[in-house]
Amino acid sequence: MKVYSLLVVKDEADIVGLSLTDACRWSDKVVVFDNGSTDGTWELIQQMASRDSRIVPFMRYEGPFHIGLRAKAFHAFRHEMGLGDWWCVRLDADEFYPGDVRAFLRRIPWWCRTVKKLSTDYIITHEDLDEGLISSDFSANRQQIRYCLPTQRAERRFMRHSPFLIWLSRWRYPHPWGLVAKARIPVDHYQYRSPEQMQRRYTNRKKAKADGCGSFSHETGNGWRDYLRHRDECTYIPKEGCSCEHPSL
Repeated sequence: MKVYSLLVVKDEADIVGLSLTDACRWSDKVVVFDNGSTDGTWELIQQMASRDSRIVPFMRYEGPFHIGLRAKAFHAFRHEMGLGDWWCVRLDADEFYPGDVRAFLRRIPWWCRTVKKLSTDYIITHEDLDEGLISSDFSANRQQIRYCLPTQRAERRFMRHSPFLIWLSRWRYPHPWGLVAKARIPVDHYQYRSPEQMQRRYTNRKKAKADGCGSFSHETGNGWRDYLRHRDECTYIPKEGCSCEHPSL
């Protein structure tokens, strides 16, 4: 069973090295599409690819973001896939999969074609900043980011390969999706990691929306501080914990 992961990045230098290392635990290939990073992300990916053939720096594209960028990578590599193989059709640089992803996929019934994630969405709180817990170094911050949103989101992440899959550039995912498995794969999601990263995220997504990307309608704030929450709005995760230890799982 092969697993190919499709990753689109922009300005993720603070986390992409860690997430690529994690993805290589369970991916046979991580195909990376860079959407015009200016913070050294692309250069870091190329350095890692020179040491690990599973990382494939597929393309650098500086035009406007749009939802079908992953479709290009899918079409470039689909000829390498066969029945029984899986696509991670959306690998995000800020997501980590605890546990054995390949074993999880092997347990999916053959009649199911799509697997959704169950996301533990970590958040930075006002109190974290007041206590001086957060720096610009995510590798140092990770154990300090201990609060998450109280609800978990389910979104498509894995699809079983089929020669009949079609992925047009205006589509977010390939079609047909087929039956969705009842089991959800847990994900630790670090979309907010430092004030600097949060402001970059806000600026990049605001520009993408202005360019008509068709995504990020939920980004309605006025700057990075709008991403912050108070601890009493969030769920606490123990320091040594991960989403696999979350009580709701």
